[in-house]
Amino acid sequence: MTDTARPATGSGRRADLGRPFRWLWASTAASNAGDGVTRTLLPLLVVAHHPDPAVVAGLTTVNMLPWLLFALPAGVLADRLDRRRIVLASNAVRAAALLAAAVALADHRPLALLYALAFVLGIAETLADTAAPAMLPRLVDERQLERANGRLSAAQIVLNEMVGPPVAGLLVAVTAVAAVATGGTMYALAALLMLGLAPLPRAARPDVPGTRGGVLRDIRAGLRFVLGHRTLRLTLAASTLYGLVFSATFSMLVLLSHHALGLDGTGYGLLLAAGSVGAVAGSWLAPRAVGRLTALRLARWSLAASGAAYVALGLLRQPALAALALAANGVFMMGWNIPVMSLRQRLTPEPLQGRVMSVSRLCSWGSMPVGATLGGLLAEALSVPAVFVVCGAVLVAGALLLLAPLREDAAAAGPSPHNDLLDKG
Repeated sequence: MTDTARPATGSGRRADLGRPFRWLWASTAASNAGDGVTRTLLPLLVVAHHPDPAVVAGLTTVNMLPWLLFALPAGVLADRLDRRRIVLASNAVRAAALLAAAVALADHRPLALLYALAFVLGIAETLADTAAPAMLPRLVDERQLERANGRLSAAQIVLNEMVGPPVAGLLVAVTAVAAVATGGTMYALAALLMLGLAPLPRAARPDVPGTRGGVLRDIRAGLRFVLGHRTLRLTLAASTLYGLVFSATFSMLVLLSHHALGLDGTGYGLLLAAGSVGAVAGSWLAPRAVGRLTALRLARWSLAASGAAYVALGLLRQPALAALALAANGVFMMGWNIPVMSLRQRLTPEPLQGRVMSVSRLCSWGSMPVGATLGGLLAEALSVPAVFVVCGAVLVAGALLLLAPLREDAAAAGPSPHNDLLDKG
């Protein structure tokens, strides 16, 4: 087992992030490889035997439903229990579910089994993705949070979005059972790697109202903390807006690619790859930019620049320029996500890390089905390119209006019911 104490950083920003972080990174990388395989695999299995658009859409809904149903309770669990054990158990459950499904799917592929598998995987993902980032402030010095979040984001993008999907496609072409078993093996590896991280020592628990009592009381305490702190409240509102814009535009991207840019399936895949490459570059650039700017300034202008990139996508008709706009948007997306994630971790007391993370995930992920619906309605009322222009303009205005009141000294950005605890996490 390894030591879980925060590594000393001194004054250098390039200090080693430490062995505990490396175990977390390795486990996260393995689980993201599993995510990339299973998120591509399950729709392919459904389409092969149930090629009904409503059935395929239902699979996505079932998989995302736990974020709406269990995100806030997951935050309570992450604050009450050992977060390391939550991540470990979540990966073990996903591994067991997929390996059992591989045996069951060898003979037949009932739709109910695929839906149940998607729902179980969604619950486990909700728990793991809430607990893992809540652990990070305990593992690295707070001055290294941007670097640590950047490395975790890069692993997620590369393995979840760039490596996992083509691997799943190749495996399904051979045998579906092998593809399902591969996803389960990745999650099992993630659970084993988490064993390399020693149990986190119990931190001193300040007397934060709501840290003891019922689940609903704990949820209310987390909500009060977020809504009572101006920086957290306004960045959360901006994240919700970004979730709406992202889902509205992404749901229409395939139509923009086909009708406005004249691309086939391969061209659409290359467009997506351009966005992923930009996001990987952004995960490297954002921590370095925080050293020159401040987290809030970088986040504000990155969000506005992302909106401008969406406007450009709606106006451009040259595929190469559209790919550049998507790549730039990937950079700006990380320029928003990484400093804001680090800022939330830095401002939140240790006993509330899980709940604050769950609130932010609920708003950003929970807004996506609404955004996709709005994108479709806007496309019908205007046009597909207009979705990108309108949503991009709204994001630019929202970034400037919502974040303009915040000063660079985020700790003094507004009254909070627990401001006296901000330096004790």
